[in-house]
Amino acid sequence: MANNKDRIVEAAMDLFHDNGFQATGLEEILSSSGVCKSNFYYHFKSKEELGIKVIERKVRQMREAVMDPSLGNKQLSPKQRVVELFNCMLAFCEAHECRRGCFFGNLSLELSDRSEELRRPLSLFFSELEAMVETCLQEGHSQGELTLRGLQPAELALPIVSLLQGGLLLTKTHKDSAALRDSIKFLRTCIG
Repeated sequence: MANNKDRIVEAAMDLFHDNGFQATGLEEILSSSGVCKSNFYYHFKSKEELGIKVIERKVRQMREAVMDPSLGNKQLSPKQRVVELFNCMLAFCEAHECRRGCFFGNLSLELSDRSEELRRPLSLFFSELEAMVETCLQEGHSQGELTLRGLQPAELALPIVSLLQGGLLLTKTHKDSAALRDSIKFLRTCIG
């Protein structure tokens, strides 16, 4: 059974993903977690501190559920690993009827100009993702599997992360996975 701190973090994670950080009130978090206000303030000084803990936990979950099984999976070729990242996100979107989008993308759009404390861990997450993509591209290029259309791995890693985020955003916006599916087709072509 989860302790009160974990229950608060898990409830807030789902609410922030579905409703956003600003639109989620403390009372909603308390109601969803079943924890009283005094217990909340025992564990967290503020909603922003909770937000940081939620992002940190979500990063760990993303590494375990998506990044390690795709980008970190040495049983797959480098190209397969990058494509699998997109496939994992496509499966997530379709499992949630294309309504949730990317937790990190959603919060980045909402909070990057509002809270430097919350922007920083979001930025670090995307930098980590970009570095993992670049490592796969470098490996695939060195092995001759990927041509990269004459570009360097460092020149393509950020656009690939941007392609993923754009596909996720449009999938959520249209409530249809066509944008992410087309992003996967384009990805396969652009990395060679």
